[in-house]
Amino acid sequence: MVSIPPIDHSFTLILSTVGLFVFAALLEIGGGYLVWLWLKERKRISFGLIGGVFLFIYGIIPTLQPSNFGRVYAAYGGIFVVMAIAWGLLIDKKRPDRYEIIGGTIVLIGTAIIFYAPR
Repeated sequence: MVSIPPIDHSFTLILSTVGLFVFAALLEIGGGYLVWLWLKERKRISFGLIGGVFLFIYGIIPTLQPSNFGRVYAAYGGIFVVMAIAWGLLIDKKRPDRYEIIGGTIVLIGTAIIFYAPR
C-alpha cells in the first residue's frame, strides 16, 4: 500500500504568501506604469483610470496576508524592489547591472528573514 506524505503546511504558506506578494507587486507597478503613461507619455485618460483601479486593488491584496501590517509591508518592500528590477528588464528592456542584482538579492534575503523567520 502506498502512503501519501502529509501536506507540508509551511511550504503551502510560503507559496501562497509569495504569490500574494507577487500579485500585489504586479498590480502596484502595473498601475503606476499606466498612470505614468497617461501623465508622462500623454496617453488617454483610460490608462490613468485603469491604473487607478489596479492601485486600488493592490491596496486590498496585502490584507490577505497572515501577519501584521508592518511586517507585511516591510516584506512587501523587498518583493517590490525585485519585481521593479524584473519589470525594467521585461518591459523597459533595461538589463539590471551587477549592483541592482546584488542589491535585489540582499533585499530578498532580508524579506525572507522579516516574513518567514520563526517567532
